[in-house]
Amino acid sequence: MRKRRYLFPGMAVVLLFTILFAAGYTTPAIGNVNTVQAATKKKDISREGKKKRSIIKGKIFELEVDKPESVKDKNLTWSIKDSSIVTFAGKERHDDDIKFKALKAGTTKITCRNTKTDKKINFKITVKNVKKTIKASYQNKTICAKGSLKRSIRVNGELELEVKKTKGKGVKDRQLKWTVEDSSVLAFEDMDDGIYDDEMEFVGIKPGKTTVTCTNTANKEKVTFTITVK
Repeated sequence: MRKRRYLFPGMAVVLLFTILFAAGYTTPAIGNVNTVQAATKKKDISREGKKKRSIIKGKIFELEVDKPESVKDKNLTWSIKDSSIVTFAGKERHDDDIKFKALKAGTTKITCRNTKTDKKINFKITVKNVKKTIKASYQNKTICAKGSLKRSIRVNGELELEVKKTKGKGVKDRQLKWTVEDSSVLAFEDMDDGIYDDEMEFVGIKPGKTTVTCTNTANKEKVTFTITVK
């Protein structure tokens, strides 16, 4: 009789599991628990695009954050660390996307903050100056003016004009011929030195205006200066 007393608890446990299994009950898997926790985790704003941006001076650009529907635009506040480098392009300060204007070369930080959660999204902005590029019209030229094409001197004053030879074009000084349209206004300072060179000196004769031309005799390409003698 004593042994039978110990059988009852074991039978009860087996019977309980049988009933639960028949009812379709299963213990939740660990993965399912994590999924539930992730689903209940509160979503917040995140960065849209790259954190680091390079902008050319004078350009208007846009920054954006991704937000869930629960986050309102009015709760998003944008700020600029150095407003002398970048400024707001409009009056809007509370939105998921804002436009800015690059003012001068430098680096600054722009931040979007969710005022409800204090979550911050930072962007690093580097503003660069416009690179000076050679105009297409000059790319195939063998010579170009060095300095301004318009000059002025006084009577008896001296003036030196110079052209720049394009590298790799094989231009020789002896190919560059200088001529003066009106030699009564402006003349060569010393004809004994010749009129072929990449630079030439002139002297003002009388008040007036004339042109001086340097010609590449190899391809007839010309650079013309306008000279005013006062």
